Amino acid sequence: MRTTTKTARGIPLAVLLMSVLVAISLPTWGGEITVRQTIDRSEVFVSGMGEGEDEAVLTLSIGSAVAGERYPIDLIFIIDTSATAELASSEAFAFDLIERLSPDDRIGLVAYADTAQLAAPLSDDRAAVKAAIADLATGGKSALGAALQAARREFSQNGRSEAVFAVVLLSDGQSNVGTAPDVEGGVAEEMGITIIPVGIGTLINKNLLGQLAADTGGVFYSRPTDRALSGIIDHLTSGIAARRVTVNKVLPPQIALIDSTPRPTSVKANPDGTTSAVWHLSDIYLGGSASIELTLEAMARGSWDTDLDSSVEYFDFRGVHQSVKIPAVTLTAIEPNHAPKADFAFSPEDPNTMDTVMFVNRSLDDDGEVTGWEWDFGDGEKSDVPNPEHRFVAPGTYTVSLVAIDDRGARSTAAKAQVTVKNTPPTALFTSSPKEPRSGVETVFDASGSNDIDGHVVTYSWDFDGDGAFDRTTAVPQVSYTFPSSGEVRVTLAATDDSGGIGTYTKVIEVLPSVTAIRTIDTCLPDDVTIAGGTVTVTVTITANTEVNGLSVTETIPDGWTFTAVDDDGATRREAGGAIEWIFFEKLIYDDVDSKREIRYTLTAPSAAPADPEQFAITGDIGSSSPRFSQAIGGEDKLTLVRELPIPVVISRWDAANGKLDPCLGELVGFDQIQYAVSLWLSGEAVPHTDNKSIDLATIQDLIAYWLTGSSVHDPLP
Repeated sequence: MRTTTKTARGIPLAVLLMSVLVAISLPTWGGEITVRQTIDRSEVFVSGMGEGEDEAVLTLSIGSAVAGERYPIDLIFIIDTSATAELASSEAFAFDLIERLSPDDRIGLVAYADTAQLAAPLSDDRAAVKAAIADLATGGKSALGAALQAARREFSQNGRSEAVFAVVLLSDGQSNVGTAPDVEGGVAEEMGITIIPVGIGTLINKNLLGQLAADTGGVFYSRPTDRALSGIIDHLTSGIAARRVTVNKVLPPQIALIDSTPRPTSVKANPDGTTSAVWHLSDIYLGGSASIELTLEAMARGSWDTDLDSSVEYFDFRGVHQSVKIPAVTLTAIEPNHAPKADFAFSPEDPNTMDTVMFVNRSLDDDGEVTGWEWDFGDGEKSDVPNPEHRFVAPGTYTVSLVAIDDRGARSTAAKAQVTVKNTPPTALFTSSPKEPRSGVETVFDASGSNDIDGHVVTYSWDFDGDGAFDRTTAVPQVSYTFPSSGEVRVTLAATDDSGGIGTYTKVIEVLPSVTAIRTIDTCLPDDVTIAGGTVTVTVTITANTEVNGLSVTETIPDGWTFTAVDDDGATRREAGGAIEWIFFEKLIYDDVDSKREIRYTLTAPSAAPADPEQFAITGDIGSSSPRFSQAIGGEDKLTLVRELPIPVVISRWDAANGKLDPCLGELVGFDQIQYAVSLWLSGEAVPHTDNKSIDLATIQDLIAYWLTGSSVHDPLP
């Protein structure tokens, strides 16, 4: 490793006189360990280039921000109170050790036999802890594992962050109930708890107690002696904030390590171009510090972080391994400056006056970066952002230019491009009055909301029936139209501006019927089913939604069915084969007593039923000449003729008095019907209208259940 004494050449950069300070402080168990880096200059020339300084001195400082002679101690006595424990020896040793502690130290007590309990939490009330120790009594088994867990829990909840954690275990090491204590040493080590076992009694488990001490950095004393008392205090007295301090620095490929004080323990060039250097430093005491000075050079132009995952590793005053990331400092390397080259693109390439043109900066700087942009759009507007958006308000051809400025103030020559802006078609928009028009009633359409951003609208063309052909073209925005029928209609407006541009607008208009006509079919059986010779009732309900001057209704009934009028509601009726016509000669007024009419009639099914269910359709229309409209009657329009019905349906609708099927009788099985069903079951006779099916035992059981529960034969039995 070489040392350089090279002096600055030429005129030094002003920035080279600046000092950069970057610091980070991370809390550890005992206050704060600070890791700080400073650099004497943040900008240098690339090594071997330029006429200024090309070296920087980086200083890494590591220190403890906490002053004092030693850390305070949080100590928990764990005392065995099982039946075999020598409690007097434990109490005497604990009392003697308490007298040797500092006033800054705190003590607590965990006692254990069959179970473990926190007899005294951590505190500086010595008298309370002594009293708790004096009150202990023996008896029971030994739950040593639970006692270690109870102490660990007390440290976790009430231990001071700045204190040494220590357990003085007064025990023979025997454990015969609860969790095993073997793993507690490893867990305590992770928390920084030092376990110091002191053997009490005659049958001492030296292996377990010694292992607990070894796992946690403690000491095992086989007997409670004065040497043990002194040794415990000496072992727990600590003024070292960081032990075995190791600095691991990783420099990026663009930064070279020229020299350092002190010299690193090892330096390694890695395959990825980075450099790893390791320093082993002395222990750092409370209020103390250590530092390393590194001389660096930049090997390439740019701004580089001095560290890549660099860290300071050490063991804190509790013996817990800690790792602090070293904060990187930025070192910028520069070269002689060259002016950037301006370039740009834009989209869309063929814009109109409505488009927002996106300009994309493509300027480059070979020895730095572009930091400034001067745009001139050729229409008097300018911008200084890298990727501006701009709208040209008038058609024409504009010369757009861009000048790029780099990070050292050099300006490029202007890059220029021609942008040709076309006319924007108008925006078409219309409203209708009323918003929900009625068939046969005049609707007014208003296109006054249409506009042209760069001119004016000259004509309005309308397609009222959605067939793609315009029905009317006007020079004024208002027009009237009458829809002949109800339903959804796509109405399209095409607005043409003074430059020939065309904008369209399509809206789906829901044309409401001037009259609502709904058909209902009642067969007295589910799904509009009936049997041969069955009679069904058809009702057509008519409601006027506007004023209607006269109305016609036409119903076409299925072939083979017999029509019978029930109620014409004042209409004049004519029968013409399968078509039935009604004429209302009066005026129907919306939202009035005269707004509704109802026609009822019956249809009788053919006397012979088909082998398989057959569906029949009823069709109908309603219309008027004022307003003029014609529309289909909505609602139910299907009848199904069946050869057979389910036995429960027949029984529930059997007219026992007249001995025949009455579909409108109901859905419940009554006493008369159940008597009829029983007679058929006893005789074995076929049930009418079921295609010669008879009632078996399972069927009669179901019928009885329907009768007794009052359930509909169309629903599952409860």
